[in-house]
Amino acid sequence: PVGDALVVTVTEAGGYRVNGRELINASADTLRAALLRVAGEDRTATVTIRADARATHQSVVTALDVVGRLGFSSIDIATVPATAASAQP
Repeated sequence: PVGDALVVTVTEAGGYRVNGRELINASADTLRAALLRVAGEDRTATVTIRADARATHQSVVTALDVVGRLGFSSIDIATVPATAASAQP
C-alpha cells in the first residue's frame, strides 16, 4: 500500500536488509534496486534506517545517500545494539 514504511537495516558487517530481506551484496546499486522493487514509484513512505551500533559510518552514509537520491523525504535513523540488528531475520 501507498505510504507504507520501509526499513533499511545496516548490519555490523556493512551489509543491508530491506524490510528484513538480506541483500546479495553491500553495493549502493543493489540497495537502490531493492528499494525500487519494494517502493515502486511511491516516495511517500517513511524510510527508517536501522544501523547496528558497530556498523561503519560509511555504510550508514551510503544508505542515506541512496534513499535521498531516490527522492524519499521522510527518513528516520535508529541505532540498535549489535545483537538486535544481527538477530533480525
